[in-house]
Amino acid sequence: MAKRRGKKSKRKRKQRQRQKQKVFQPTKKEENEPLLLKVPEKRDIPVDDFLASYNLDAEWGLGECLDHLMSSIKRKYFHRWEAVVLQEQGLPLTEDQQDLLDELITFYDEDDYEDEDEEKEAEPILYIDEMPRPSEPWYETLNKVLPRLVLTPFKTYESHYEIYHDGWIEIVECLEEHAQGLSVPEGITTPVDALSPNIRHRLWLQHAVNSLSGLGQKEDMTLANEEEESWRIEELIETLKECKKSIEYFDLTLEGLFEFVELPPQDEKILVEYMRQELELIFVKEKLNSVL
Repeated sequence: MAKRRGKKSKRKRKQRQRQKQKVFQPTKKEENEPLLLKVPEKRDIPVDDFLASYNLDAEWGLGECLDHLMSSIKRKYFHRWEAVVLQEQGLPLTEDQQDLLDELITFYDEDDYEDEDEEKEAEPILYIDEMPRPSEPWYETLNKVLPRLVLTPFKTYESHYEIYHDGWIEIVECLEEHAQGLSVPEGITTPVDALSPNIRHRLWLQHAVNSLSGLGQKEDMTLANEEEESWRIEELIETLKECKKSIEYFDLTLEGLFEFVELPPQDEKILVEYMRQELELIFVKEKLNSVL
């Protein structure tokens, strides 16, 4: 069993670890391509199925699951276990991974050593802070959850839980700030890019059309109301500009935009006319990436 080490014993532990294992000094390319977490083959090593205790078919369960997943990334649950697994496999560690290992205490019996100079193979760490290692890499778990955030189409006249409005942005912010150094698939350079491209770009577009949310829910919530029309459509256009990669991914046209968002018929007509004038579109089948 392992737990985080107190400050007093950290220095002594670090010196011993440095002597036992050469710390890998990554090149720039290697920093961008962390090694993958591999589940141990030994059947007697416990693992945690992160999603098993959540009802992902219910909005409250989905919200709790994502909150826990983001919290685990922030608390470096996945970082610590990836460092442990790499050490078990005899693979090189980055400085940050070595520092995480230095914060752990492993308890050994005296019988684990043949003599003072030669150490037998230590027992594997089974728990950190009473939690076993994850059963799969963090991005595989997140990729199983993200499709449930997608609403296709996003219906503006229906009420949606907050998680469908802000959940994706909170995930991106968490990954950009706290997920650096975690394993990613081969060829991927950032944590966000480790997520399914199709789902990722759908969620970016869902974020873009969020300014239209509420249209049709009340009588005065319509683009026929000039106060609603101006700010909603201007914000939509600005957000679409920020999501050009997603527009390019789906080769999106103004006509194709309505595969991702559904408005009341009256509002759709107003939106089309407003955007054709604002973006100087001649046809609704013109590519949006060429005019944004």
